Amino acid sequence: MRGLSSWAGAVAVVVSLAACRQTPPPADSAAVGHGLNRQDELLLAAANIALPPPGVTPADLPEPNGKGAQLMAQFCAQCHNLPTPQMHSATDWPSIARRMWLRTEWLSPSLGVKVPSMAERFAMLDYLTANALKVSAANLPPGAGRESFELVCSRCHALPDPRVHSPADWPAVFSRMQQNMERMKVAPLTRSQTADILLYLQSVASRQ
Repeated sequence: MRGLSSWAGAVAVVVSLAACRQTPPPADSAAVGHGLNRQDELLLAAANIALPPPGVTPADLPEPNGKGAQLMAQFCAQCHNLPTPQMHSATDWPSIARRMWLRTEWLSPSLGVKVPSMAERFAMLDYLTANALKVSAANLPPGAGRESFELVCSRCHALPDPRVHSPADWPAVFSRMQQNMERMKVAPLTRSQTADILLYLQSVASRQ
């Protein structure tokens, strides 16, 4: 049901944008699929890629009873699945959040999507950056499999610090990331990449 709601939200965005166009679509852009022309069909397809994966509830967020988590549940889940702050790094969240807010501002009021106030935006951004993905920066430990880790794991987010988890924890975390990649329609890893990355993560992980 959450997937259907996200799809419906994406359709609403496309329809709203299409209605705002000042010029008619090209003559050869015949309506297809859901009554949209090809350009809007492509936009709809792109909107369904790399959305936050399903399964996250407000109770799963860090400090779920805090203002930041409550604002995320109120605003972010209107159009897509609820993201976790760990989806992106503290340096990435400001531009991502700004892009989301601009989109909500441009939507037609008839869609009923609530737009956060400036105070609510600052509160959400403080929450997102405080609980963001812990990245490795320039201190990525050396080791076999590092190149595969850098290549693959930077597709969706900044490189996490391998030392934030223990060797015993990394297999479950890595498996969850693979599931998220599948849900977000990101190209799957090869067996060799999977083995190399998991070996690297476990070899340089925290021993505490």
